[in-house]
Amino acid sequence: MKKFLLSFAVLMMGTFLFTACDDDDDNVKQPVAVDVSEGLFIVGSGNTRSNIDGNLTYINYANGTSTLNAFQKVNGKSLGKTANFALVYGQKLYIAVDGENTIWVCDKNTLKTIKQINTVELLGETNGISPRAMIGYNDQLLFSLYGNGEKGLVAAVDTVNFQLRATYPTGRYTDGITIAGNYLFAANSSYGDGTAPSITKCDLKTGNTQILTGSDITNPMHMLTVGNDAYFLDYGEYDESWNQVGAGVRRVTQDGTVTRVIDGTAMCTDGKRIFTVNAPFGGSETTYLIYDTTTGQTKSWTPSDIFSPAAIAADPVTGDIFVISYSKNEDTGYPGYNLPCYVNQYGADGSFKKRYDCGVGPISIVFNTGVKYE
Repeated sequence: MKKFLLSFAVLMMGTFLFTACDDDDDNVKQPVAVDVSEGLFIVGSGNTRSNIDGNLTYINYANGTSTLNAFQKVNGKSLGKTANFALVYGQKLYIAVDGENTIWVCDKNTLKTIKQINTVELLGETNGISPRAMIGYNDQLLFSLYGNGEKGLVAAVDTVNFQLRATYPTGRYTDGITIAGNYLFAANSSYGDGTAPSITKCDLKTGNTQILTGSDITNPMHMLTVGNDAYFLDYGEYDESWNQVGAGVRRVTQDGTVTRVIDGTAMCTDGKRIFTVNAPFGGSETTYLIYDTTTGQTKSWTPSDIFSPAAIAADPVTGDIFVISYSKNEDTGYPGYNLPCYVNQYGADGSFKKRYDCGVGPISIVFNTGVKYE
């Protein structure tokens, strides 16, 4: 009885204190969630002909520096051969290394490895070959695999214990993936041979799968989402002289309708606009385009000091645009594909801000974004 009275008294005292402070609550500033971007990671594939492994560069906004071979410096080992994609999801950085059948899981702040996912051990010697693109969804890491080429695959693993959660069959030589609404979309390039290019559309709630084909799907590679729609970069076709023709961005609505949007051989988005570099193989001119997904309007711009564009990315928080360029081989006058590259930062208005160094064979860019409370 005494314990009950004591507990009741403590409870009432807490209620009194809460009530007494209630009048002051309106004067207390509540924390507000703010999106922040602290920098970006650049994955380089390296160069197999020159026996150069994949690499990771980190650009830090706060001190305005770039750190080359950042993964190796922290972990004392190489990423491996042909790194090809990076993803920030939660507090983790994921790096897919195609040539090693590996996905590295790192702490995004320290870059220390948490886990090395061996995709062959996870999925078998046929299905687990060549992890490609990745996306985060419902505390899962989804990633595509070339597999044996004929039957591509998207696998999902838990982001805590890294156990296999699901697999989704796709098509020939699956590369880019994205999620729009409740649908998983996967780009099946068919290795560019034109025999069976397609887009896989999978309902993540029911598991029902639809294969999209048509004249506007010739060599689909990379994918992204803006609003409720998925977009894929199609590399187009090559004529008898190996000139690249028909490359550009296509929109896929959730009902499976595919339409051409804008020319390009590389693409990115800031969440509202789609930016492209159009530098077709065999062409003599490079153009840069911006497509507004809300208005359907397209405009061009010309970034300064780009020798040979390799990749493009737009920071979803700051709006800044980053264009990576191959360095010039002074002996040949052509792009040096086995040389370190550089990346230029531009404001949303296209004005030049800063130049940074990065590694060999840049192929994937992801921003170190998050939420802070102020």
